[in-house]
Amino acid sequence: EEAIFTSPFLGMGLGSFEEAFRLYRDETISDFFRYAHSVYLEVGFELGIPAATSLIFAVAGMALLSMSGLWRRQRSHLYPALGVAATVLVALHSLVDFSLQMPAVAVTYFALMGVACAQAYPRERNSDLTPRS
Repeated sequence: EEAIFTSPFLGMGLGSFEEAFRLYRDETISDFFRYAHSVYLEVGFELGIPAATSLIFAVAGMALLSMSGLWRRQRSHLYPALGVAATVLVALHSLVDFSLQMPAVAVTYFALMGVACAQAYPRERNSDLTPRS
């Protein structure tokens, strides 16, 4: 927490947690840490508060889009519901671990969110894309 407020606007630099954390740990911590074990704290530490807030709002926006798809679609709620559920799972797990920093987890999550956001809008019945005869 103290480290975040040392440079609250610019942060310490993306990927710098491992090196910069050494400056803030006291003598009771002798272990070597590569990650903060909280994505939110680590992103705030590395990117600064404004950029971290923007990143979190971008992910929350995708979740809200998926949630609105639950009400907009008349049928096939599966994909928007999957997007909401995946976001809740990843957001809660990110409080205590750094799973979104693993490429396999991040790519899978954002692929699911791409499908969920794309399916959040119902298909138009009279679309301009349908061929006219």
